[in-house]
Amino acid sequence: MTYRERQKVTFIIAKILFKLSWMLTSLNSMMTVFVFNRRCRRVIQAVMARQMPYTWERPRMRLFWEVIVRDFTEDLWIQNFRMNASTFFQLCSAIGPLVAPAASCPREPVSTNKRIAIAVYKLATCAEYRVVAETFGVSKTTVHRCVNGVCQAICTKLMKQYIAFPNVEEAQQIVYGAIDGSHIPIRAPSDGYRDYVNRKGWTSIVLQAVVDDQLMIRDLCVGSPGSSPTLNSSYSMCTLYRYPAKHPQASTEIEGVQVLILLAGDPAYPLLPWVMKGFSGPNLTEAQTLFNEHLGAIRVKVEHTFEQLKTRWRVLAKMCDIDHDFMPTVVAACCILHNICEEQKQQLPPAALHPAPQLQQPQGHTRYEHDSVALEIRQALVNHLLRHH
Repeated sequence: MTYRERQKVTFIIAKILFKLSWMLTSLNSMMTVFVFNRRCRRVIQAVMARQMPYTWERPRMRLFWEVIVRDFTEDLWIQNFRMNASTFFQLCSAIGPLVAPAASCPREPVSTNKRIAIAVYKLATCAEYRVVAETFGVSKTTVHRCVNGVCQAICTKLMKQYIAFPNVEEAQQIVYGAIDGSHIPIRAPSDGYRDYVNRKGWTSIVLQAVVDDQLMIRDLCVGSPGSSPTLNSSYSMCTLYRYPAKHPQASTEIEGVQVLILLAGDPAYPLLPWVMKGFSGPNLTEAQTLFNEHLGAIRVKVEHTFEQLKTRWRVLAKMCDIDHDFMPTVVAACCILHNICEEQKQQLPPAALHPAPQLQQPQGHTRYEHDSVALEIRQALVNHLLRHH
């Protein structure tokens, strides 16, 4: 083959390869355009078929608060909420702004009154979170948040209004008062469990309260672990011990001794110029026995108050599913609600006729030395009783 013939064949082959390359490029472009168009169609179809966004919520029956409670009689209100409708809505007005739902809630929020009703129902019945949730048609998480929020709001807004020492004038008009403690059952944490086991073998925290003759709680201290040496640690933490000046400051001369306004305490408390307790021992004189009887008549008020407190608010009488760290706030909120009910003359629920069995309370033992001034005051009171009995 000559040179010219080879050159001609090379040119023809190059021309064929060029055409093949152009055809492949065109085919690739067509495929690219086809894929692009197909993707566009899918995007357009997805956009056209798109639904408005929504928040999923499990369907629940919401009849109890929205329908049934509206027809409640006063007895049913007290049975379920431990207060009548009027007192309940006064409570809602007082703490409502602190527990109102956020304006940015993505779904229909639980109303303010319903939030308070959920919390009060939980405190009154000691029902499990699951049971309360099913009753009100909400989730367990909602019940948990309502209980925490309402109890914190009650303590923040109403503590100073309903739990306060009387002034001197009021203290002289009432039997002020009696001081005692009560163990509140809790579910203790696994870490530090033994710290909460009391002398009777069950886990608790200690509530210490000062009560007047109207069964109103005037001061409280709550939170000491049940294993604390009786009530000593609770008293050491309380306002009366750390700030005795907060106690009503007035005195009366009896048998030549200046006697302050006194609290009656049981043998677990120290004998102080403002805390009086009875005589102990096997061989008491007639005068000492008489003094103990009069002091016991005062101390029975605080025992009666604890009984009413736990009858109204069953969450304090039985071990519940509330976290142990939050129980002091729950106890304080129940004490405030107790005072509200007593102030409004709310009757006890029918359960008071058949109170639930309560765990046996540990007995206290004193570890304090007697104050010399307090001994002198107590002897003056004994002499006065003996003279006028």
